[in-house]
Parts: sequence; C-alpha cells; structure tokens
Amino acid sequence: MNGNVEKISLNITQRLKLVSHGDSFHHEDEEIRVRPVRTSQEMKEVYRIVHDAYLEKGYIKEQPHGKLIHYPHLDGIPETTVLVALDNCKVIGTNSVTFDGLYGMHVDEDFREECNQIRLENRMLAASWRIATRKSCRNVRKVVMKLIQKTVDHALMNGVETMLFTFNPRHERIYKRLLNMTTIARDDESVAGLSNAPAVLMRVDKENLPDRWLKTSEQRGHKEPAAVF
Repeated sequence: MNGNVEKISLNITQRLKLVSHGDSFHHEDEEIRVRPVRTSQEMKEVYRIVHDAYLEKGYIKEQPHGKLIHYPHLDGIPETTVLVALDNCKVIGTNSVTFDGLYGMHVDEDFREECNQIRLENRMLAASWRIATRKSCRNVRKVVMKLIQKTVDHALMNGVETMLFTFNPRHERIYKRLLNMTTIARDDESVAGLSNAPAVLMRVDKENLPDRWLKTSEQRGHKEPAAVF
C-alpha cells in the first residue's frame, strides 16, 4: 500500500480520534442529511462511492463502469437498509445495515464460526458494512459521524441488541473508544472479494453503547421517510 493511501487512512482516523476524545459534533446540522436510499440512481452512486474509496485504498482493481457491488446477495433484501448521506441532494457518503436472517450478514463470509457462536446468545443481531465517503467530501468526520448515528438509530428502533462490524485493524482503537466496541476475531490476510484488506471483527452490545449514541432520531423529534428502493 503506497504512502498516499496510508496518509488518507490516517487522516480519517485522526478525525475520528478527535470525536472519540470529546471533540464537539452537532448531530442536528441540517447541511448533511442521512436517510435510506430512495432510488436506483442513488444506489448507483453508492456503488460508485464504494468503488472509488476501495480503489484508493488499494483493496480492489478498477472495476467495469466504476462500480463495486460487494456482497450482492445482501442488496435488495428486506433485511438490508442502505443509508446515504446527502449534501444539497448530492450523495456524499453511505453505510449499510443488515439484520440477521435467511441471507445472513456480510461478516459470515470471513467470520462464520464466530458469528454462529454469537447467535447462540439469542440476541437480535445486525451488521454494519460498506461505510464510505466521496473523496471530494468537505468534512469526512462530520459525514462519518452522521452515518454512524443514523446506523445506531436504525438498529435501536428495530430492536437490535448486538451489532457486528469489520474494520481495517488501523481503525480498531478508534472504534473501541468511539462506540465501546470489543474485538472478537481477526483476519490478517484479506476479507472476501478484496485485496490487501486485513480485518478485525468487532461487536457492540446495546447495553454497552456510550450514552451519546442512545438518543434516537425519533426521540430527537426527527423521523425519516421509509426507503422506496
């Protein structure tokens, strides 16, 4: 991985680190809105943003039509909600949430044994995946934080008790501080479908979430329309 990619990843990590140490963040800033994807065109933008982000990090080679459809079996199913961050109606970031069900979760691809062990706890599970921002995004930290907040909102309002995530190991400490996550397992090689992409499997239980994340959009008086895609 070249120096430029390492520098980009470090910058994102540094921005999140500021938040984890109490840097101010206004969740109700109306400049950036996060809601479920509504149209097929917005979904295409999701695939383009993820493609460009992964290409820049050296996880993939350039794909046909500049789109990356990772874990395609999880798109278009009732268990998956694709979130988009918008700035003046332009999609600038995305994240996806999949509830455990018939099709499983993306984390099953690389950590099936660990996921099955967690399922034995009989907790309602969901996985967060495909978080990415547009390279030209003016404030990566703000967008990432809004996506995380809406992801937590969506999970809590649907009764999720445990959420699973995979991150590059360089982000492990940041997310531990930010969301009080714990690390379950590691893959030092590369996750399915990517190159040069080691991963840590992390979990966060509802009862361990820091208080700052527990106030849902509904409690703040903001209800988002349902997805129609």
